[in-house]
Amino acid sequence: MTEPTSKINSVLFIEQQTPSGLLGVIELNNPRALNALTIEMFQALEQKLLEWRQRVEIVCVVLHSTSEKSFCAGGDVKALVMQMNASGSIEAGATFFTHEYFVDYVIHCYSKPLLCWADGITMGGGIGIMNGATYRVVTERTQMAMPEIAIGFFPDVGGSYFLNRMPEGVGMFLGLTSARFNGADAVSIGMADYIIRAELKRSVLDRLAELPWTTDDAKNRALLHKCLLSFAEPIESATTEVMKRQDIIRRVALQPDIRAIDAAMRQWQGDDHWMNSAIQGYLAGSPRSARAIFQQLAGERGLPLKDVFLREWNMALNFCAHSDFREGVRARLIDKDQKPRWNPPTLNSVDEKDIARLFSKQHGQADRLREKFDQLL
Repeated sequence: MTEPTSKINSVLFIEQQTPSGLLGVIELNNPRALNALTIEMFQALEQKLLEWRQRVEIVCVVLHSTSEKSFCAGGDVKALVMQMNASGSIEAGATFFTHEYFVDYVIHCYSKPLLCWADGITMGGGIGIMNGATYRVVTERTQMAMPEIAIGFFPDVGGSYFLNRMPEGVGMFLGLTSARFNGADAVSIGMADYIIRAELKRSVLDRLAELPWTTDDAKNRALLHKCLLSFAEPIESATTEVMKRQDIIRRVALQPDIRAIDAAMRQWQGDDHWMNSAIQGYLAGSPRSARAIFQQLAGERGLPLKDVFLREWNMALNFCAHSDFREGVRARLIDKDQKPRWNPPTLNSVDEKDIARLFSKQHGQADRLREKFDQLL
């Protein structure tokens, strides 16, 4: 492949010549950290995506990882929390989430065809940069999850939008449990468009460099779709984790409130390892986060995507200021004792006023992010 035109903070940017235009290739290249996204990486992605969308010679953008193990394990919340703790301020959080959500929104709104190849571990913020792509490819090695409840956070990066567009009950269950799901499930529940064998990645990228690209974005999207479809495999129901358990998930998650879901989780009995693991993920998570996640997903269905990100920005800053987020990151990622001290420790002891504060607009109603959105007009 063509040599990188630039490398910024573990992100490689490549402009690859085709017979009629350039492919803009973005490679995440920090395998030791499972490509966890830092603020510097988001800033680099933002700059390059905005540059390429203005250049007529860029006919398609490809986003992938140099690692076979991980596409992206999420945002680098360990570094973020350490920075906030050192400064005694949430300013680092405001900057981090402004750039993260803006990049996610840019990808959702991108006019040029954008392919994301999500092979291996793809979680949290990794789903954020994958989900808005024009076409999303997963493989037999893909493992996805929204694991935020485990660190006292909430499923952000547009989670309020895409979790509510999954089959009934599935989004709520995945948001509350951190349950992992595979590539076949990702296609089945609308989180991906094609499943293609990992070993074919090189062949797909080579084919892209040979396509008769034009200056018409709509025609280029059709070209890309036809190419990917020629490599894609059918979904076998036996290979799914979520969809073959959809009836069980509905019985647990389709409840009138979080207390009823909690009771259903605790009362469920069975020898299904995947279900037991998912329920244990819920039980080990932050009770405050559980209350907030239920309200997040049940409270305002149907919000436009832009408003979803603005709402989640306020939530993210409120979680940075007053929640279990820092304690969860400490226990899971910094000290790694895996013993978070949730406060309060039980669902029934969570104060409704505390949950209301998590949804408040005390940080300027996301004006900083709104101003960046205005750049796209």
